[in-house]
Amino acid sequence: MTSNAIAKYDRVQIILHWLIAAIILVMIALGLYMVELPKQSELPPGEESVRAFYFLMHKSLGITAALLILIRIIWRLTHKAPALPNTISKWQQRAAGAVQGLLYTAMIGMPLTGYFQSMYSKYDTKFWGIVLPRVAEADDAMRDKFSEIHEILAFIFIAIILLHIAAAIKHYFEGSSISKRMSLK
Repeated sequence: MTSNAIAKYDRVQIILHWLIAAIILVMIALGLYMVELPKQSELPPGEESVRAFYFLMHKSLGITAALLILIRIIWRLTHKAPALPNTISKWQQRAAGAVQGLLYTAMIGMPLTGYFQSMYSKYDTKFWGIVLPRVAEADDAMRDKFSEIHEILAFIFIAIILLHIAAAIKHYFEGSSISKRMSLK
């Protein structure tokens, strides 16, 4: 590889990154929307709540994301990621590593807390219509505890994602200007 060549992620890593990112962004929007919908008990007689539909979709997407994240972690452990360019300062490389660690922590924590929240609920957990085995009895206190953790983690995750996107945009434009300067030489 020449000194000007940039190492890249392999196709599987790229596909998993964007697929998981798309699911996570949809889930964030869906999660913020669905919690504001009225419960059946809050509606006038004769009206039906659509809240359950969105919760079931959110859960199915969450389990799908968790499975893809597991595949991504296994792939990442067996396929090395490219090194960051030398043009990125050491502190930024350490910050990138920290943010990446936080992203993976959140990507693991979100589905786990969501799953436990669902397990302690009185409702079945369904994965695209398939009822999953119950591993815990309904427990309002535990459901509320995992619900609170899931919600707090969601807002932390949103902040980490925004930081990741901002850094990616910054480095994209820096890389574009470096490429232009190099092609002028």
